Amino acid sequence: MLAKTRIGWLAAALCSIVGIHASHAQEAVPSALQPPAGYTVAFTAKASGVQIYKSTAENGAVPKWTFEAPLAELSAPAHAIHHYAGPSWEAADGSKIVRDTNTPVATVPAKQAATDIPWLLIKVTADSMPGLLSKIGYVQRVSTSGGAAPATPPVREGTTVGVPYTATYVFYAKSH
Repeated sequence: MLAKTRIGWLAAALCSIVGIHASHAQEAVPSALQPPAGYTVAFTAKASGVQIYKSTAENGAVPKWTFEAPLAELSAPAHAIHHYAGPSWEAADGSKIVRDTNTPVATVPAKQAATDIPWLLIKVTADSMPGLLSKIGYVQRVSTSGGAAPATPPVREGTTVGVPYTATYVFYAKSH
């Protein structure tokens, strides 16, 4: 009887934990971060990496953290993607996309804005190499955890830090 009770409690706890993770994974994406009509999800990838910050000071002011670039590895089913400054995404097959600087990035604060980087929708442009990313027009970053600039101000100018983060990236291609 004691073994059945333990198994019952363990099963209930596991269901509770799985339910929490499932609800987090299915957080509603705000309408401000939806791509325009005519784009559909090509694939989704999980990211793990760092947001790089450098301490800067203007005209003798107190140093502050300034965002420099992301550096992350994204994993999607059967695909690896490198994410770095630009922002840029480069697949293992050599295809690459970069932010379209003519289109503003749509941004929505994360629920834990003090510690988690914002959610984004970024218009991107593919380079000429065919491959996994060659048809992608938008990248959406959601379900972020971590990555915000350190809460403690830097002591000196020029210090560089990498703040760990995870996120889900959704890649959108033009519908046919």
